[in-house]
Formats: sequence, C-alpha cells, structure tokens
Amino acid sequence: MIGGSLARRYARALLAIGREDGNTRKILEETETFDKLVADTPSLREMLEAAQINRRDKKAALEAILAPAGVLPSTRNFLSLLVDKGRMPILSPIVSELRRMIEQLEGIERVEVVVPMPLSAAQRDQLRSVLEDRTGRKVVLEEKVEPGVLGGMVVKVGSTVYDGSAHTQIQQIRQNLEKG
Repeated sequence: MIGGSLARRYARALLAIGREDGNTRKILEETETFDKLVADTPSLREMLEAAQINRRDKKAALEAILAPAGVLPSTRNFLSLLVDKGRMPILSPIVSELRRMIEQLEGIERVEVVVPMPLSAAQRDQLRSVLEDRTGRKVVLEEKVEPGVLGGMVVKVGSTVYDGSAHTQIQQIRQNLEKG
C-alpha cells in the first residue's frame, strides 16, 4: 500500500511538470519506453536497483541510455531523481498511475474484455460504441483471450465487472441444481 501511495505521489508530481510544459503525453511515452527497457533488460534493472552501486555510476548509465534517445529534460530529470532517491523499483507503478491520471484528464476509460477467442473488428467497434454510450467516455479496449471463458465475455470497467461468460452461467446452473 505504501508503494502505491508513493507511486501516486511521484506520478502526480510528474503530471504537474508535464502539464506545466505541455508535454504530458510525451513524458508518458518516454517513461513507458524506459520502463519497458528496464523490464526487458534484467541486468539494467539489477544495476539501477542495486544498493552497492553508487548513484554516480547509475546516473552515468542512465545518461548513456537517455542522451542518444533525445529524451525530454523533464523525463531525464525525473528518472535521475528516482535513481537519487532509490525509487527505481517503483517505476512501473509510477508509470501505470501516470497513465491512469492522464487518461482520466483526457476522458478516456480503459476497459478490459476477456473473451474465449479474439473479437472481430466489427465486434470490437460495436462493443466500444456501446461502452462509450454507457460510460460517457472514450473507451480503450484491452482484449485478453482466455479459452476458459468458454463463450460470452467478461467486461471490467473500472472496479465493476460484467460477467456474461458461459463459464459463469454454467457454474450458476450447477449451484442451482445442487440447491434443489
């Protein structure tokens, strides 16, 4: 929980800097890209998170990565601050929180859809349209394919779950039959 509130605090500060500079989306893209690089490169992650490596060496490595990429000074300073404060382990939660805050400001709702097989383009468009009408926001669908759903779909909008899966309906029928 402490990590979550700390990530929120850092994300809020980075959002304020981005809004001041007018670069919120660019900062988000750069931090997401760096977060993915760290996640995909275990040796980089270990080096940035290692307590026995001094900050100067970590910052030099960070600069060697960021300088050729043409990263905004705001992003570079923020990542350097995380190194100084030993907060690199919470980069992913910070990035997730920053994305959530920016999307909230832009009126975007991320919706997770769990289906037994990939949706067609027409199905995806129809579902997006229905959800946009219901939420009053622009919807970004995150589709997950899980054959265990069997049929139908499970839709997660914020903290609300709409479960129209065949798997759940079969479980409900089973429970009703067991009750008699």
